[in-house]
Amino acid sequence: MYSKDTILKHPLAVRMFHYLLVISFLPLALTGLILYFKPFSESVMNLTMRIHIAAGVLLTFGALSFLVIGYKRVVLFLSRVFSISKNDFKWFAVLGGYPQKLLLRKKVPVPPMGKYNSGQKLFGVFVLIGGAILIFSGLALWAFPHNLPRGTVALLGHLHTITAWVLTLFLCVHIFLGIYMFDDFKAMFLHGKIPYTEATEMSPLWVQKEIMPIAGHQGQEKS
Repeated sequence: MYSKDTILKHPLAVRMFHYLLVISFLPLALTGLILYFKPFSESVMNLTMRIHIAAGVLLTFGALSFLVIGYKRVVLFLSRVFSISKNDFKWFAVLGGYPQKLLLRKKVPVPPMGKYNSGQKLFGVFVLIGGAILIFSGLALWAFPHNLPRGTVALLGHLHTITAWVLTLFLCVHIFLGIYMFDDFKAMFLHGKIPYTEATEMSPLWVQKEIMPIAGHQGQEKS
């Protein structure tokens, strides 16, 4: 939805799910790092493990709830992040122009993007696949460690650790660029709206193809 000045990019349901991801994955990442490096006493490490498990349960509950309640949004998100065009290759060739902006203070031509740019789509794919791996491997390691073959437990442990490292590194980049794009950052955490001018600059294909105007200088996303 948009007015003369803003477009609703992140509906309330999406923002609520994002809040849940923040309050579950950040503790998961922090406690996971502590469990990996083991810098504290045994009692502190046991407490850290309990917090890690609780955050994992919260993440699993949130993901499954949103899958059921917001399945239309999930399907739409999947269709966007798994769509590939030549513009995606062109975007990655210049990394969206971010290195040039940040390091050289200069703008370079960037191919037109949809609602999500190519980097956000790649992050979305990693979150979907990596999140599923973390949930299923974490559940198996927590609930069935003595019922699975030792080799399977070891494999799941390595898979869990590697996936967690990859997602944590992606998260660091995601947070940095999210704050850099501060209007979008505020939209995700506050009101859901971004300036119309920014939307036409950063996501022109989304505005042209997926925003449907209605009466009163407003519009809504086609879904």
